Amino acid sequence: MFLHFGILLLLSQGLLGEVDVSEAIDGDSRIIGGQDATPGTANYQVSIRSHIGNKDWHSCGGSILNEEYVLTAAHCIYQENMKEMSIIVGTHMINKGGDRYKIKKLIPHEKYSRQTLKNDIGIVQIQGKFKYSDKVQPIELLNEMVPIGKKCLLTGWGLINYTKQTSPNNLQMLEYETISNDACSKRIKSSLYAGQLCAKRPNHKGACSGDSGGPLVIQDDKNKTVQIGVASGVVNPCASNYPDLFDSVHSFYDWIQSNIK
Repeated sequence: MFLHFGILLLLSQGLLGEVDVSEAIDGDSRIIGGQDATPGTANYQVSIRSHIGNKDWHSCGGSILNEEYVLTAAHCIYQENMKEMSIIVGTHMINKGGDRYKIKKLIPHEKYSRQTLKNDIGIVQIQGKFKYSDKVQPIELLNEMVPIGKKCLLTGWGLINYTKQTSPNNLQMLEYETISNDACSKRIKSSLYAGQLCAKRPNHKGACSGDSGGPLVIQDDKNKTVQIGVASGVVNPCASNYPDLFDSVHSFYDWIQSNIK
């Protein structure tokens, strides 16, 4: 979906089993421009799957909040049929591994706007409880403003080549740096909404379709990994020379907490 100011929502349409992980893809065409996530990292990462009949595909990312709830983008779950969706945790690979959970409830922000991308945050409640292990763990949310110029990390299974619509099998990661909303607005030539967070990345690298809902994280002062943002949109096309847009978990902290109790 394209918005009036050229923002592309990062939904994936790639079917599972049709991913292309050719070794011919060079090092500059991965998350786009990322690299395979280090084993043992991002044990909070989830893959939100859509399925119709025997077709099953990764549609969005998300993060584990606790034993029952996942944080994601509102546009990943807005007006979707939860019976045609599921959550997979505990694997870095799309085509195998991990545990699958059915969905009990979809909770997009009640003031989410599909037209403007405002309040693009949502929660998924699973049926049952996640079974924690060294590959499945919740992540804490940072409930304070993120410093400008802070290094951060995005993980996801979004397209690694926008032109060829190529999807990865292995979880990808890419380093970002937080910038002020004023600097971001000037760069993308559009005002940001309250609750949006902007981060820049190297040229020709960045989030793309399938990375929606994915966690943007930092290392806090105690060297703990905490989540600061939820992947929301990019200036079209992916990996162009613009910052990427996230929703700030600090801005929506109270809303999140009120919906996971």
